Amino acid sequence: MTALPTAVILHIVIELACFDTPAQVATTVKQRFGLALSRQRIEAYHPERRAGAKLSPKWRAMFYDTRARLLAQLDDIPIACQAYRLRVLERVAAQAESMGNLLLAARIIEQAAREVGDMRLSDAHRTGKDSTLGVRG
Repeated sequence: MTALPTAVILHIVIELACFDTPAQVATTVKQRFGLALSRQRIEAYHPERRAGAKLSPKWRAMFYDTRARLLAQLDDIPIACQAYRLRVLERVAAQAESMGNLLLAARIIEQAAREVGDMRLSDAHRTGKDSTLGVRG
């Protein structure tokens, strides 16, 4: 196996840290650098995978630094915040209800329930109907 150029390794580590899959990274490496790499070879640069267990400390640190910066940036994006999304859904549901669009209001309420992880929704999706609202999905 030939050694990869530093720029390619850096690209792989950063994309994996940003939650891209090995298949997605393989595609961008092919487009950007003209190299066809297997998903398994790319996964060797992911320190949280068995294949990446021997990843050098330099690349391991790069991965975790990039991941930490990405997650910190998510705090600056309102729509990435569950409380913000729920407030917006509440406003939209109230507006839909005031306009008499009860079907839309019910769907928004269902979306809000999914947002907070309401387990009863899994039953509704399996049966194709919501017994509490009388609305078919």
